[in-house]
Amino acid sequence: MGKSNNTYLHGSVGAWDEVFSGADLSYSESTDTQGKLFEHVKISFLKDLLPPPPAKILEVGCGTAFVSLYFAKRGHLATCLDINKEVLKAAEANFRKEGTEAKFVVGDAENLPFGDEQFDAVTSFGLLEHFSDPAQVIRESARVLKSGGLFFADVVPRRFSCQSFGNVFNATVSLGYWVIKGKVSTGVAKARQNFRPLYFENEIHFIEYKKMMEEAGIASVRVRGNRPFPRLTLPKSLDRIYTISLKPTKPIWRAFDRWDSAFPRFWGAGLWFWGIKS
Repeated sequence: MGKSNNTYLHGSVGAWDEVFSGADLSYSESTDTQGKLFEHVKISFLKDLLPPPPAKILEVGCGTAFVSLYFAKRGHLATCLDINKEVLKAAEANFRKEGTEAKFVVGDAENLPFGDEQFDAVTSFGLLEHFSDPAQVIRESARVLKSGGLFFADVVPRRFSCQSFGNVFNATVSLGYWVIKGKVSTGVAKARQNFRPLYFENEIHFIEYKKMMEEAGIASVRVRGNRPFPRLTLPKSLDRIYTISLKPTKPIWRAFDRWDSAFPRFWGAGLWFWGIKS
């Protein structure tokens, strides 16, 4: 993600090491878990925006590079950049398992190690909110994007949304689980992380984000609220049940994600921004 420091600001490596520890980092095109279902809904939206293969796509702050792997399997030329070496190894392992190639680069989103106008599309998912001032990250993404290329950012700033209710649920579950195990202090700490996570999240309004993108040379910037359902902390069996319950709502979900209105920007768990470099 961003630059590392010991206070877990700007998406520090230390914070993400802990976040990724024990998480499911595997790739699958099934939609039997919340995480994978959410990724595929995002992919469905991107299909209508990305240039046709073999476009050169850069994912900044790629994490496990789930989205890049999906499109690389379909002919796109993917470059995956992250400052966290360990999660980048997990991304590489997923690409190898799928028999798909990409370039993997350890690098800083605020100082991308690429020349100007190298890519047909530059994407990021859950990156920009981890910077107190994401303007430099946006400028760098725009710099390496070709004229006429697609800029896409999935941003989850700290604000009220449907996930706020999910956080209350998740905190209650975490607290209850650890209290039952007799570790009350651990339960309190885990519950608190739902409201004050290990990593930094900014509270920048979507209008300010849009302004930063336009100032970086991204034209016709559009904003949509996305995902009207919270991510819940559940054991595997209940996670699958929750996921199954969400699938019939996909037509409504799809309409919500494409609805240009104040309500989805208020209620949606995240915000999608996209535009074309002028």
